[in-house]
Amino acid sequence: MLDHSFLETQMYVAVLAEEGSFSRAAQRLRTSQSFLTRKIADLEKNLGSKIFVRSTRRLELTEAGRMLLPDVQLSLRHAERAWELARYHGRKESGPIRVGYSPYTHSAMLPMLHRLDVSEIEASRVGATDGSGPRLVFESSGTLELVDRVLRGKLHVAFGVQPIQDRELWIEPVAQEPFCICVPKNHGLARRPSLSARDLHGQLLFWIPRDLHPEFYDCTVEYIRSTGAHPVWHEVRSAAQAIEIVSHGFGLALLPNAAARLSHTGVVLKPMSDRFLRIETAMFARRDMLREPLQDFMLFLVSKLQSLKPTR
Repeated sequence: MLDHSFLETQMYVAVLAEEGSFSRAAQRLRTSQSFLTRKIADLEKNLGSKIFVRSTRRLELTEAGRMLLPDVQLSLRHAERAWELARYHGRKESGPIRVGYSPYTHSAMLPMLHRLDVSEIEASRVGATDGSGPRLVFESSGTLELVDRVLRGKLHVAFGVQPIQDRELWIEPVAQEPFCICVPKNHGLARRPSLSARDLHGQLLFWIPRDLHPEFYDCTVEYIRSTGAHPVWHEVRSAAQAIEIVSHGFGLALLPNAAARLSHTGVVLKPMSDRFLRIETAMFARRDMLREPLQDFMLFLVSKLQSLKPTR
C-alpha cells in the first residue's frame, strides 16, 4: 500500500522535471534542496530505478523517468480536480453563483445576465447571502478555458461558442448571431451594403488564433473555403485590436455582429449575407451538478432566454 506522502512525492517529481534543477524546484516548492534530494533518492530506492540523471547543465529524465512522468502528471491533475470539485460543493450551497462567458457569445447575453433578478433562487439556497454580497459573479474567458473551469467546479455555468463536446457536460444551444466584416472606409468593399464570404477572396483577413477554439475556427474557415474564397488569414486576439489594425488600412477583420457597437473612426462594419455562417452560443454545466439549487437556476435561465427571443 502506498504511504500517505505518495501524492506529495509525485508533485516533487513533476516540478523537478519541469525545472531541471534541485535548487529551482526546491525554491518553487518552498522547501530545502536537501529535503527534496532526499525525497527523490528515497523514491528511486523504492522503485529500484533512477528517475533523474545529471547532464552537463541540468537534470534530465531517465528512460524510466520518461515513462513515469505522464502518469504522475495525470494523477496530479485528477487530484487537483477532485479537490476543486469538493470546494465547488461548498460554494454551490453558500457562495455566489459563478457564471462564465466568452467574448464571442451572443451580444444580448451579457446585458440580460446582468439584469437578472435571482432573489427567489438565492433565497432557496442553504446559507445564502443576506443581500450584502454578490448574487452572481461573472468572468470572461475563451470557450475552451470556460469548459475546463466548469469541469473543475470553478464555475457553476458558462456561455460559450459551439461546437462544445464533452460527455460530462449538459449543453443547451441558446442563440445564433451572424458575423460582420470590419472594412477600412476607403476600401472598395466599404461601399457595399453587405458582404458575403466570397468577397473575402484574396483579402488580408484578421481573425482569432486557432488555439482559442480549434473546432470553431476550423468550421468557419472550412465554410469560407467551400464558397471558393481563400483569404490570407492573420491572427488577432480581440475585436478591439482587430478594429484598430483595420483602421490603419491593414486588411479586413472577421468579427461577431456584436462588434458593430465598437465604433472607431476610419472603419465601417458590414453585415455578412451568408445564412450558414453563424456564431452559435450554448449554455453548459456539469451533468452531475444539475441538482437543486443549481438546477432551479438553470431552468430560470432557460426561461429568461426564451423570453429574450434571440436570433436563431
